[in-house]
Amino acid sequence: MGVSKEGQATAVYPFICERFLPALTALAIFAGGMVALFIHVMSGDRAAAGPSRDWFQLVPTLVPLVAGLAAGSAVRLMQKNQRRGRELEEANHALAGMNERLKIDAAVVLQSEQRFRLLFSANPCPMWIFDCRTLAMTDVNEAALRQYGYTRDEFLGLTALDLRPAEEHERFTAHIQSSDEGYGYRGIWTHRRMDGTTFRVEIRAFRFAQQDHQRELVLAQDVSARVEAEEALMLSRAALKSMLDNAPFGICCTSLKRDSFEEFNPAMAELLGYTCEEMADVKISRQVYSDPMDRERMLELLRRGRRLNAFEATFLHKDGSPIRIRAWGVLRGKPEEEPDLLDVYIENITEHSTLEQQVRQVQKLEAVGRLAGGIAHDFNNILVVIRLSTELMLGKITLDSPLSKPLLQVLSAADRATALTRQLLAFARQQVMQTRTVNLNAVVADTLQLLCRTIGEDIEVITRFDEQLQNTRLDPDQLAQVIMNLAINSRDAMPHGGTLQIETRNADLDAAYARNHEPVQPGRYVMLAVTDSGSGIDSAILPRIFDPFFSTKDIGKGTGLGLSIVYGIVKQSGGYVWVYSEPGQGTTFKLYFPITESEEDILTERPEVYAVSADKRILVVEDEAEIRHNLSECLKQLGYQVLAAADGEEALRVFRETVEKIDLVLTDLIMPHMGGHELSRRLTQHDPEVAFVFMSGYTEDAALRREILNERSRFLTKPFSVADLSATVQRTLAMHELQNRLPVGAG
Repeated sequence: MGVSKEGQATAVYPFICERFLPALTALAIFAGGMVALFIHVMSGDRAAAGPSRDWFQLVPTLVPLVAGLAAGSAVRLMQKNQRRGRELEEANHALAGMNERLKIDAAVVLQSEQRFRLLFSANPCPMWIFDCRTLAMTDVNEAALRQYGYTRDEFLGLTALDLRPAEEHERFTAHIQSSDEGYGYRGIWTHRRMDGTTFRVEIRAFRFAQQDHQRELVLAQDVSARVEAEEALMLSRAALKSMLDNAPFGICCTSLKRDSFEEFNPAMAELLGYTCEEMADVKISRQVYSDPMDRERMLELLRRGRRLNAFEATFLHKDGSPIRIRAWGVLRGKPEEEPDLLDVYIENITEHSTLEQQVRQVQKLEAVGRLAGGIAHDFNNILVVIRLSTELMLGKITLDSPLSKPLLQVLSAADRATALTRQLLAFARQQVMQTRTVNLNAVVADTLQLLCRTIGEDIEVITRFDEQLQNTRLDPDQLAQVIMNLAINSRDAMPHGGTLQIETRNADLDAAYARNHEPVQPGRYVMLAVTDSGSGIDSAILPRIFDPFFSTKDIGKGTGLGLSIVYGIVKQSGGYVWVYSEPGQGTTFKLYFPITESEEDILTERPEVYAVSADKRILVVEDEAEIRHNLSECLKQLGYQVLAAADGEEALRVFRETVEKIDLVLTDLIMPHMGGHELSRRLTQHDPEVAFVFMSGYTEDAALRREILNERSRFLTKPFSVADLSATVQRTLAMHELQNRLPVGAG
């Protein structure tokens, strides 16, 4: 680095003064002395000059003085110049250092300006600068021009408001007025491009002072896609939360280590009966599981497969009541990690489980009923042979015969067996019913006298009849049997007396009731309720009370068919029966029968039976050979002419081939190939005046049961006695003969 000439002279001068000042002083004194000596010499020659000689005499004295003063002044001047030179040297050094610093600062500023230009102008993020007072744009980079679609001149002619839709101007103005200097996050805004389209931007800004103006450097990143994704995510989360909060089943996350609920939805808390605050303190193993073994089974399933699939268990409600649940769940985390958090979906299947039990109960009763019906049918055929054969033998001996007593015992046993098979058929809903339109109030009233005698005086009978009760269609005799069976069941539950209430009313069973009481169909019904104040029925045996031969009574004190018969008759009548009972709270049986709009049937007196001549010809159609033989023998002993056929086809052939008129056809209802009903239809086409008597132990076809009970047809329920056979045949022939005597159009 060089030094100027002026600087060099300034530096040399002090050096000269310092080196030659003493020599100059001595030279000045020597010069003064020489001048004084010269004057003194000269003064000797001029002594005669008078006054002037005196002045010359002063010269030796003044010259050294003047020389000394001059030398002193020169010395002081040179010292002053020396000090000034040093000051100038110091100033020169200071100016040189300042000059270097200015050069460095200028280089830094230049570098900073270049860096700013690089970061601003070449930045891929849209940026601009605006004046905070006027909102006018002062600078903009290329990325912003591309994003907004303006040229540089167009953009610099805008204000910050021009980039925003009108609805955000007020908010932006308030925001600018409240912002401070320095970096700040301005949030998400809506901006507008030159073409008028809007998009979402995220604003980050830096406020600074420049030339006494507040300005703001703005970075505006297009976040439309991100905002849309975030909004979609928020909507998705809100929808998911809504689904979880409004889900009809419990959803929760439980900690196996802490034995607690970590997260849960409202349905989960409602399922267990706790508030959301209480759920945080619930210990699952102690307060949720009814049976600790259920939890152990769950943990074992998780250890083996890390998930639950339709796992069923019993939970406890806060009030202690059991809740049957079905759960699906999966463990969080990796298989090698120790299991802890379990995500579970829990369905309350308490009602569903109850319905399943009801359906299984119905299916079980249906299966047992079919079995009982089949057994009863075969057994009835056997009993027909036993009864008819026994009665035929009794008709051939006297009362004092030693065979009389054993035969009467056989007949008595056959009667008991007949009663048993009829009970089985009632349960199986396969007996033939004499249905008609009735009012339950009338049927109950007709049954009360016998009922009161049966249950005893220590039980008070209370009736509550609905005076507006609608009619229904059923067999009144069978309904009376139902009422008696229920009353006897109630009597046995009240050994020390009590009350028995019988109530009737109309009932509308809606879809909600039907869903909870399979297989009930929604509709209008009449209800018969029988309620007692007895000991009630334990919940453990309640599902079995309609099972045939199931009884809680001591051995020998009941057949176990009473409630089974009730169930069978009600179901065969198209109705439903439900029982409500708790130990110590009594029992209520509610029977529902479909309402009919028909008027109540009025029973007419039976016409007087005419005597029937013995020359009547009867065709017996029965597929069981022994029954066919016994029936033929009985009818022959009663004085009838008898023809026999083993099935419907043979009966048609016999009927066509017989020249004499056949007055009555006694046929079994259920036979192979062709049943009795089809046979009657085809024979009636051949001879419309022929009469029919049907026999059967049961029938599964309800429509068939209704059709066979027409005015020309009678029905004999197997097993029957010779007296029943004789009376039915005679009555049928008499009615048939009476109708044939009436003029056409009469009656």
